[in-house]
Amino acid sequence: MGDPATRPDAPASLLVGLVNNMPVAAKRATTDQFTDLLAAAAETARMTIRFFGIENDASQAENTLRQLRQLRPDALIVTGDEPRRAAMVDEPLWPCLSRLVDWAAENTISSVWSCMAAHAAVFRLHQIARKRMPQKLSGMYECSAATDHPLLANFPARWMVPHSRFNYVDQTELSAKGYAVLSHAPRVGADCFIKQAGDSLFLMLQGHPEYAPDSLFREYRRDVRRYLTGESEFYPEMPENYFDKMTARKLAKLREQAHRSPSTRLLASVYAVFAAAAIPAHPSPAKQLYANWLSYLALEKANREIAAEWPLAQQRGAA
Repeated sequence: MGDPATRPDAPASLLVGLVNNMPVAAKRATTDQFTDLLAAAAETARMTIRFFGIENDASQAENTLRQLRQLRPDALIVTGDEPRRAAMVDEPLWPCLSRLVDWAAENTISSVWSCMAAHAAVFRLHQIARKRMPQKLSGMYECSAATDHPLLANFPARWMVPHSRFNYVDQTELSAKGYAVLSHAPRVGADCFIKQAGDSLFLMLQGHPEYAPDSLFREYRRDVRRYLTGESEFYPEMPENYFDKMTARKLAKLREQAHRSPSTRLLASVYAVFAAAAIPAHPSPAKQLYANWLSYLALEKANREIAAEWPLAQQRGAA
C-alpha cells in the first residue's frame, strides 16, 4: 500500500469508471449500489465516476474501449452478468470482457472485478476455469480474513457477505497461480482475492458486498416468478441465513404448492409473503473495503506522479 511517509498533503483527484454489464432489469439498481457505496467510502477523497457498458454488443464494446482510451480513468469497477453458457469462452460477454481485462492491466492503477467478471479476469490472466456448483449459492455468509492486508484494514474479525452465483473458482488453483486470497469462508471458498496484473492491482470479488439489504430478496422473488411462468425448470432454493423463520416457513409451503401444481396464480400469494416480510440488514464492511481501495488509489497515483516527475527534476537540476 506504500510508505505512509509518502502520502500527499492533499488527496489525489480520482477518476473511476464503472462498467456495468448487468441485464437491463438490474442495471439501474447495480449502478445505484456502487454509486452510493463509493460516495460513502470516498469521504474527503476527490472522485468522479463515469459510467460505461458493453452489453453483449461488439460495437458498444468498441465504443466503450475508445472512450476509456480517451478518458484514461485511474481505476475500473467491472460487473458481470447472469451466466448463460457452460464455458466462459462461450459467454456472450467474453470477447468484450477479455479485451477489457487486457486494457485494464496496462492502463489502470487498480480495478475491481465482480462475480462473473472476476471469473472472466482469472480465466483471461491465468486460464483458471470457473466450476459449476450443484445448485446456486445464495445467501449471507460469514467470512474472515485469510491474510493480513491493508485492503482489509479496520475490518471486524468476521463479517457477513452476500453471495449469489452458480459458479466458483477454486482457492487452491488461485493460490498456485500467485493470487492472494484476502477473505474466505467454508461455504463460499475464496470471497475476495488480489493479483498484480501488469500495472494494475486486480481486486476480484466472488461475493457482492455492494448489495443492498433487499437485493437477495428481489433475486429470489425474480427466480420464483421465472419458475411459475415457465421460464425456468427449477424452483429456487431460499437464500441461506437470510429470511426470518416465519417468512421461511411461508415460502416453503408455497414452494410445496408450486411443485404440486405450478401456476401463475401463486404469484399473488408469493408477493404477499414478500410484502409482509422483514428485509434483513447485516452490518457490512463494504464501505470500509472501498474506502481502503480508494486510499490505495490516491496514494499510488501520487507516488506514480512523483516517480514520473523525478527524472525531469534531475534533468533540470543538471542543467
